[in-house]
Amino acid sequence: MPPLAQDIRNAHAAAEGILGELCVRAFAYTVEQKDGRWTLRVECATDGGWQVSTFAVDPAELGASLRDSAVRGKLRAAWLQHLGACASCGAGAAAPPARS
Repeated sequence: MPPLAQDIRNAHAAAEGILGELCVRAFAYTVEQKDGRWTLRVECATDGGWQVSTFAVDPAELGASLRDSAVRGKLRAAWLQHLGACASCGAGAAAPPARS
């Protein structure tokens, strides 16, 4: 698989995992690579309606977060700053149980 395709797969898997760990309510997201920059755009439910946040992400860091809990924790804390109004678990939360 070409490196860009793997980066995109890893970015999506990492984003879904971290958003789940933060218990972000009713969300849609995109991870985009454009002009050498990567961004994450999240639309999510807040107590008062909807919020849209867009911020830079590093594909290598996202990939590392799939294997390294310290990197995942760092990203979780950083993303909480952007998505706090949507997150019901917070930065210290563990992942919710998997649904069957």
